[in-house]
Amino acid sequence: DLEFYLASLHFRALAHAKGLPVCLPELLPNPAGQDKKVLDGLWNPLLASEPRAPVTTQVELPSFACTCITTGPNSGGKTRFLQAIAFSQLMGQAGSFVAAKRALLKPVSGLFVSLGEAPHADQKEGRLGMELVRIRTLFEQARAGSLVVLDELCSGTNPSEGEEIIRMLLALLHELEHEVHVTTHFLNFAQALEREADQLGLYFLQVELDGTQHPTYRFVPGVATTSLAQQTAERLGVTRDQLRRMIRRDEGPR
Repeated sequence: DLEFYLASLHFRALAHAKGLPVCLPELLPNPAGQDKKVLDGLWNPLLASEPRAPVTTQVELPSFACTCITTGPNSGGKTRFLQAIAFSQLMGQAGSFVAAKRALLKPVSGLFVSLGEAPHADQKEGRLGMELVRIRTLFEQARAGSLVVLDELCSGTNPSEGEEIIRMLLALLHELEHEVHVTTHFLNFAQALEREADQLGLYFLQVELDGTQHPTYRFVPGVATTSLAQQTAERLGVTRDQLRRMIRRDEGPR
């Protein structure tokens, strides 16, 4: 217990040294009259040791049992955002400081996280298969009122089949009154789901973009309209002209 307490104090000191907020959360066992989950100034504690301080963001969900679908470009901070959500619940419910200026949380009965991982040589299933095995385990073990975090759900298969599976999972998770956080690159599908938001208890966040269409690493309500794939390709030197110059360089003089 003493080691946990000292580690929590060290985390708070590390955050304050970077100018980052931390707080002890308000835990609401029976949030009567208070339906909204609030994480003000949320940041990812895994980034506390980075040279640059992480960007904080504001999260306000309409209820403690909604499904939040987050969209936006690659390298926009979606996976780090999901980690921050999970860590806020884990640290707050354990009695530690939360990486936020204010945190209004409800205790959950379980925490289930499915993030991308590198394949193993001995695994029997592919990327989609391994993801579905983890999801089956979730339904085998989760009691009502858990926190579920699913990163890039069903991205290991073609969109038409993946969308069918996602729709089924969202409906079943809503029945169990879980708090669910999902990221997806299926933007047209996410826009179509907006029409079923009330029926499935859905809420939508997107990566905020600045005036030059670059991610700010904050999140605002809505569904993204572009993944900025072309911008990413240009940043990484994978445009037609850049690749053609490489081909000509290798050809040499004739």
